[in-house]
Amino acid sequence: MEVKRISIREAKKRIKNDPVLSKMLVRSGWKEIALDLDGDGMADVSFSAERLGRKIDTMAVDLSGNGEYNLYLHDLDGNGIPDTVLLAEDDSEERKVIAFGGEVELGFINLGVKIANLLVAEDFMNRELGLSLADLAAYLKLHAAVLLMEAEKRASANGIDRVYYYLNDAVTYYLATVDGTKPRVRPFGTILLHDNKLYIQTGKVKAVSRQISENPFVEISASMNNGTWIRISAQLVEDDSLEVKEKMLEKMPELKAMYSADDDNMQMFWLKDSVATFCSFTAQPETVSF
Repeated sequence: MEVKRISIREAKKRIKNDPVLSKMLVRSGWKEIALDLDGDGMADVSFSAERLGRKIDTMAVDLSGNGEYNLYLHDLDGNGIPDTVLLAEDDSEERKVIAFGGEVELGFINLGVKIANLLVAEDFMNRELGLSLADLAAYLKLHAAVLLMEAEKRASANGIDRVYYYLNDAVTYYLATVDGTKPRVRPFGTILLHDNKLYIQTGKVKAVSRQISENPFVEISASMNNGTWIRISAQLVEDDSLEVKEKMLEKMPELKAMYSADDDNMQMFWLKDSVATFCSFTAQPETVSF
């Protein structure tokens, strides 16, 4: 789902042109706008950007009603999905920071972007969304709990799941093939875990497709900003089933502009007899076979 974000400057203009919304504005700075949706004089929702003029990339919500934000959603890459979530439970200073890549599809961030785009007041929420501020708080709490569950699942992931999460969150990985006697490396971004198999996708018209058909043994590498990286050696096996192509297009809808499940170009491969090595500058390498 493509998300259209607005800038802080654009948001301020919308507020100034709306007599109702302008009364709900409790803070307006270079990087932040804060709204009082329930009329108690305290900000309930704020939207901010890292630098003046940039698109809104952070949403903060007061879930407790005490005038202090305790849920922060950061969407720094602009895809409508939180990259980082910071949650402080009610009456607690304990906070958890959760990092995600491009895969976690949770409805509340889309609601947050919609609020940011429309700068909604509570009457709009009631009229168009059927939500009160209390409903919004409950909704956000529910999905914050889902986020925490997802984080715990990632933290305890083993085997092929751990490899999938790493490649998915790295967003870009590098696939190395052999072209005759010469090595070839290029960036990839397609990754899917389905039926306990790890899939990548390309197009049959590309040179990499021919290279894989001639020599299916490949290596994959990816890294993170935290000083870790992964290396994977595997044999690629083609899967021409309509189901797995549809799963990839469902997970990565941006591919639909170039491929369809029933065309003669979209090509899926799964990694067979794979060995993945997790590396870092501070720990011994860990090896996973799948």
